[in-house]
Amino acid sequence: MKISIKKIIGLICLLGAESALLFANPNPVDLVYTNPGEDCSQSVRLSWHTTEEKSTVYYSKASDTEFKHAKKIQSVGEKTPVEFHEGEQYYRHEAVIKGLKKDTSYHYKILLDSGYESKEYSFSTADNDGEFGFLWTGDVHSHPDIPIRRELSEKLAESAEEKLRNDMDLVISTGDEVCYGAYYDNWQEWQDGYINRKVWAGIPGNHTYYDVFPKKGQDTVDNRWWCATQNPPDNGPEVMRSNFWFKYDSILFIGIDSIDTSYLNEQKKWFEEVLEENKGTYQYLIVYQHYPYISGFNGGLRGTNVAYYLWMNLFDDYGVDLALSGDHHVYLQSNALKNKKTAEDGISGTTYFVCPQIGDRSREMQGTIDPSIIKSRITSSDLAYESGLSYFKVTKEGITHTLLDGNGDIVETHFIQAKRPYVEPKNTNFVLILIIAAAVILIAAIATVIIVRSKKNK
Repeated sequence: MKISIKKIIGLICLLGAESALLFANPNPVDLVYTNPGEDCSQSVRLSWHTTEEKSTVYYSKASDTEFKHAKKIQSVGEKTPVEFHEGEQYYRHEAVIKGLKKDTSYHYKILLDSGYESKEYSFSTADNDGEFGFLWTGDVHSHPDIPIRRELSEKLAESAEEKLRNDMDLVISTGDEVCYGAYYDNWQEWQDGYINRKVWAGIPGNHTYYDVFPKKGQDTVDNRWWCATQNPPDNGPEVMRSNFWFKYDSILFIGIDSIDTSYLNEQKKWFEEVLEENKGTYQYLIVYQHYPYISGFNGGLRGTNVAYYLWMNLFDDYGVDLALSGDHHVYLQSNALKNKKTAEDGISGTTYFVCPQIGDRSREMQGTIDPSIIKSRITSSDLAYESGLSYFKVTKEGITHTLLDGNGDIVETHFIQAKRPYVEPKNTNFVLILIIAAAVILIAAIATVIIVRSKKNK
C-alpha cells in the first residue's frame, strides 16, 4: 500500500495537534503545592499535576542535598478530574508525607517515568515550642499579563524575612491568590514564587470561584478549580472539602470557605465538633475565611450582611483569638470584640482583621470608623504600591502583628495578649509508640497465660 508524503505530513501534523490539545500546560510537572498536614510538626500534604499518569515523589531532610537517603511515594494520577477554561488536560496527584521530625527542614522533587525531574521544593515542620512566626496574605489576583502582582508578593515575603525573623515557614492566605480560578495560566503564574519553599494554607476566595466568558462576563461557579489544585487536610464537613483544620505548634487553625453560604449550618455544626474534639490541646484559636467579618469599607458592623453576625455567637462561646479575612482590599484591625463591643478586659474577645491586597486595585473607604470597636483602618492607596502583607510573631505571652507596605517598610505593630495558658503539643508519634508497646505487652501477657494453662492441662 502506497502512502503519499502529503498524507504522512498530514498525519504527523494531526498527531502533533492532538498532543498539544492533550497537554496544553507547558510543564511536565506543574502546580505543586505543599499544604499543611493535620499536625504540622510531623506531616504535610502534597498536590501536583503532570503530563504523565505515573510519578514519584522523592523526599529527604534538606541536609541530604543529593537525596541519597530519600524516601519515595509513588502516585498514579487521576486524568483531568476538573476541566479548566482552555481545556488543559493533566493528571492530578496527591500524597501525604507522615512521620516527619519536628523543627526539621525537608526538600523534595518529583520524577516522571519518562525521566523528567522537577525542580526542588522545600518546607519545614513546626517546632512545637510555642515560639514561631507566620505570614498572612490575600487578594493577590495573580495573572500572567500582570506579573507585578506576584513579584510584589515575593518581594514583600522576602522583606518580612529579612527585617523581622526568618522563621516564616507557614503562609496563611485568605483567598484570591489568582485572578480567575478557571484559568490554568493564572495558577501557573502564582505558583512560580516563594510558596515553593513554604507550607501554604489558603482557602477559596470569590475569584477562585470565577469563570470568565466573553459574552457572559464574570460568573461565580464553585470551588472545583481550587479543589483541583490543593490538598488540605481531609477533615472538613462532608459537603465541602474546602473547609479544614490543622495544628501548627500552639495554634489551632480553622479555614472556612465563605463563598458558598448554602452549607452554613453544616459548617457551624462541624466548627463546634472540631473545637470539642480538640479541647485543651491548643493555646490560640485562629479562624480565617475570604469574606470579611467586619466591613473594611465602612469600618464597622454596619449592615447585617457582614459575616460577624453569622459567627459572632460561636466565636464568643469558643474564644476565637483572631479572625482573618480579605476581599475588601482595605486593611482593618478591630479591638478584641465580644457581643458587638470591645471586651471589658480588652483580652477575652476576638480580634478581627481585613487584609489589604497586593498590587493595584485599591478601594476607597466609606464613612468614618467606629473608634469603640476599630483599632486601625488604612486604605490600600495609602500603602506603598497599594500593597500590604502581615507577619504574626507567636509567643507564649501573646501574638504580635506587624503590617508591611509594598516597600517592605513596617507600617504598624500591635500586641494581642494571650488569654489561655500555653499547652505543650502532644507528640502523636510518641503516643502511637506507647499504644503499640502497650498492645505488644498485652499480647505477650495473654500468650504467656495461654502457654502456662496449656502446660498445666498436660
